[in-house]
Amino acid sequence: MPNQFVVVEAFADGAGEAHVNSDHFKTAMEWMPGVIATKPEIINVHVPQDGWDEMGELTPVGPQ
Repeated sequence: MPNQFVVVEAFADGAGEAHVNSDHFKTAMEWMPGVIATKPEIINVHVPQDGWDEMGELTPVGPQ
């Protein structure tokens, strides 16, 4: 969809609380209402694992 953005954030060990209390988050919350057309939707999921897994369908070709 044009002009639609998806933001993915991942936090471990309560780092999400530190994020929402950070200066950069507070700054974003000050300017963001002026650049959005609708109230953002959010999906909050707790994943019982440590880190990211690899995507099985893709493997890089060429030098790494």
